[in-house]
Amino acid sequence: MDFHSILVIIQRSVSFVGILIIVFGVLLSLSQYVYYVFTGQLISEGDKINNIRLSLGRTLILGLEFIVAADLIGTTTTPDYYAVGILASIVLIRTVLSFSLNRELMNIGKETH
Repeated sequence: MDFHSILVIIQRSVSFVGILIIVFGVLLSLSQYVYYVFTGQLISEGDKINNIRLSLGRTLILGLEFIVAADLIGTTTTPDYYAVGILASIVLIRTVLSFSLNRELMNIGKETH
């Protein structure tokens, strides 16, 4: 196995971990929401929905960070400038998305306290 193949495996593994984090976070948040709806806690306690949003947002940011890391590893495996440009655009979009989510989480956190 050459160095390029090892980097591709590492990139895909890190990206897969990021996807798993996001999927598990979504499933956990969905299960919390369904539980709160069926137990009536969502109506009686308004801060439950903000807690779900906070935990989901944190999970999304963590998953996106893993995927951005995988994309950065991917830039070392791409042979031409066109592919590097596409990867850089994807990283930029995901970074802006992470920043926006982080700001939203900070605002939600201030509302709950």
